[in-house]
Amino acid sequence: MSSNSSKLIQESNEIFPFEMKHLPDFVLKKLEEELKETPEKKQKSLLELKKLLDADEQLTYGIDFHEDFLTQYLRHSKYDTQRAFYHLRSMLLLRKKYSTLFDGIPDEFFLTKDSPKCIRLLPKRCPEGCTIVIYQYGKYNPKELSVEDFKKMIVMLDFQMLRDPMTQINGFKFIHDFQGTTMQHLKLCTPSNMYLFYHAGIHCIPARYKEIHIINEPYWFKPCWIFIKSFLSEKVRNRVYFHSSTEKLFDHFPRAILPTEYGGDLRESYLEDWLRKANTDLKKHGVTGQPNYF
Repeated sequence: MSSNSSKLIQESNEIFPFEMKHLPDFVLKKLEEELKETPEKKQKSLLELKKLLDADEQLTYGIDFHEDFLTQYLRHSKYDTQRAFYHLRSMLLLRKKYSTLFDGIPDEFFLTKDSPKCIRLLPKRCPEGCTIVIYQYGKYNPKELSVEDFKKMIVMLDFQMLRDPMTQINGFKFIHDFQGTTMQHLKLCTPSNMYLFYHAGIHCIPARYKEIHIINEPYWFKPCWIFIKSFLSEKVRNRVYFHSSTEKLFDHFPRAILPTEYGGDLRESYLEDWLRKANTDLKKHGVTGQPNYF
């Protein structure tokens, strides 16, 4: 982040909610300085990207992509149109190979099963404007919710959260909590599943990963991390933090934005209504993409 953007954050001293309808001044500054977006640059790059897509007769020719969807990839690539084209093309190949991942889960699962609550999208953002998601793997029961439905939930969340310009620009901070996990969960960490999450997250989804925090690490996680780490760039590896206690999270997050179970001040921290609507909206998420929330 630029020094000017950091200064604006410090001056505002404001914690924003996840659901917003505007971009604060420091985010507009970041958009221009860090992501290199101006109105002129945006229009020029959209035209360039559309030309690349139309020239790809095997995969993208003739598809009328929504401009907001294309803009996600341009912002993610900091307006490198070739890089944006690569990631968008990778996403379409992923969708072609694993089409059912984009189906969402039945709405009643949110009402009748506890496992969907293992992924918690927090109602408040970090001071930098990032979206915060906590994965509580011990609350996921593979006998109640299949691993395929679990994957669908993650895909649904990623694509629907990225319809938010605040999240497109500021990125994500993830907390992976392994409290309560068992060998039953380890069996799901197959090389193919781990590689799928890596490939989709790094090469297909236009997400900016600002920080990844690991807490309550089980003894069996180390070999999984060694496998995943071998694929990650140094930039991403340097953004992964292992914590010996949940108290260490407060070196990175204000108490006001974390749930009380982690020592924070947040009492209500499960956005069920938003998640259910996002899951329904995903079914409208065709290959062309969807408009931004604002």
